[in-house]
Amino acid sequence: PETKVYLVVDGPDALEQATLFLARQGLDHVAGVLAGGFEAWRDAGLPVEASGTINARELAESRDSYAVLDVREISEFESGHIDGATNLYVGHLEDRLADLPQAFGKTSRVAVTCSVGHRASLAVSILKRHGYEDVRNLLGGMTAWQQLGLPTVRESEQHAA
Repeated sequence: PETKVYLVVDGPDALEQATLFLARQGLDHVAGVLAGGFEAWRDAGLPVEASGTINARELAESRDSYAVLDVREISEFESGHIDGATNLYVGHLEDRLADLPQAFGKTSRVAVTCSVGHRASLAVSILKRHGYEDVRNLLGGMTAWQQLGLPTVRESEQHAA
């Protein structure tokens, strides 16, 4: 309830629908609205920050250059993960950043993965917000990695969560 909510909407109808949905969830304090969507922000020349992506083949070819963070649940991680990856579930990431190994320095190259990329994109945003400079979302996540037949391990010894 104390979290400030900011909405990015296309117009008045979307704003009304979003605020109604939030109110039904018990969140009735919207701190700000960006009308006109992201395009309005960009077109006004306001600052934009982007995060990187990396595909599975690129990561496999440059694996030694990246610390890999797997933000899936432990059971998903244990069912097969990239060798040397660290597991920290995305839902705990913000509170447990200090638990990440030294390889995850704020200037380190970090590739983040989940099953297909949705949770990883959230984790990338969290890391960027905390000052991590070179963070990339593994496009297609472990699904893409496995589709390409890239190696995975089933050991669970390297997870942090």
